Amino acid sequence: MTTATLVTLAIVDEIGFLEEEIKNKQAELESKKDELKLLGAGTYVGALFVTNITNTPEKKSVSWAKAAKEVNIPASIVEKHTTVTYNILSATTKARSN
Repeated sequence: MTTATLVTLAIVDEIGFLEEEIKNKQAELESKKDELKLLGAGTYVGALFVTNITNTPEKKSVSWAKAAKEVNIPASIVEKHTTVTYNILSATTKARSN
């Protein structure tokens, strides 16, 4: 193998390892957020960071791609492709400002 090929293989493997590490860290992060969400909505202050847990009581989503295929898109068609999600908790963390 040429040096260029070996370098390319190393880069590809490094990308793979980084993606795997990010995926694992993302799962760990979501688990920690879920743990904090059990405390409910509010502001939680650590030594270095602040996390806000907010509750979105309702969220509607429309599949516009499906609706666009319909002719004239009357309200009943939009409603047919609308989903509603309730009680969404989200966590946002930022560095503390002293």
